[in-house]
Amino acid sequence: MKKKFMMIFALILIVSSLGQVVSAAGKEVTVTVDSKKVNFPDGKPIMEENRVLIPVRFVSEALGANVDYKNQTVLIKQSEKNISMKVNTSIVTTGDKKIFLDVPARLQKGRVYVPLRFVSEALGAQVDWNSKKFLVTITTASATTKPTDPKDPEQQPEEKPEQKPEQQPTTGNKPFEWDTKKSDLAMELFKNNVKYANGKVTFTVPAGSSAQFLSIQSGLVNLQPGKQYTYPEGKGSITFAKIYAKEDYIESYTVLLDKNDESLEGKYKNLENDVIVAHDFVKNNKLVSSDSTLTEVVKSAQSR
Repeated sequence: MKKKFMMIFALILIVSSLGQVVSAAGKEVTVTVDSKKVNFPDGKPIMEENRVLIPVRFVSEALGANVDYKNQTVLIKQSEKNISMKVNTSIVTTGDKKIFLDVPARLQKGRVYVPLRFVSEALGAQVDWNSKKFLVTITTASATTKPTDPKDPEQQPEEKPEQKPEQQPTTGNKPFEWDTKKSDLAMELFKNNVKYANGKVTFTVPAGSSAQFLSIQSGLVNLQPGKQYTYPEGKGSITFAKIYAKEDYIESYTVLLDKNDESLEGKYKNLENDVIVAHDFVKNNKLVSSDSTLTEVVKSAQSR
């Protein structure tokens, strides 16, 4: 089981980077499943450095999976496979396991974007990338869709619109919840490290952990352990993660610099002089999501 987990983890680490729409040349990415083109009626695939992110619903359904979106979390089910991805964090649950993505699921213009290769391969498909044609070819063991006549509207599959975040119930301001299994990284980050002052967040990446800054403008930036960084509030997010290899376990936290981030559903629109911390972990085989202001998280950590 451990070997299997590490193989999956190694696969996930090759996926990276949320970027600008396609290339300077203006080429669009084409995605096919079993030689059939996948249509993206609104949000289009985006890429940077030959790595593709896609709106999760359309490719997953083309692969025969059911997709739902509840409480800022994407739920994908295909036969016995279950995948859960929380928007704006790097944690993915598959069954009772957690996997760390170096590119978190992102909410963009009402669509949830995820790494194409991870979703496809997690659902049992092979993915190939043709950089010259800007073509992603996904091949399944057996076709999941019947041939259709593209000129006959009655033969086209019914599109299931993805629920917009504003349609989801807000969770209210609950106390920040910590993972009782592991909190080493939490103490290294929030007891006496991450600080907010004068509109900026300053921190040092703890030794033995990884961290990335992500924004639409700069894409994904890997941060170095032991080095101090400062970022202004307003745009982007910082994700910290620590892998406990012996336990096959991952602890992670995301600092959201934008209080108006779509995934927050307006919960912090009146927040001033602070930023938001989000944390996800698995408890009793279920994903638990918690978020609060950095000020409250620091107080909570210092009282532990």
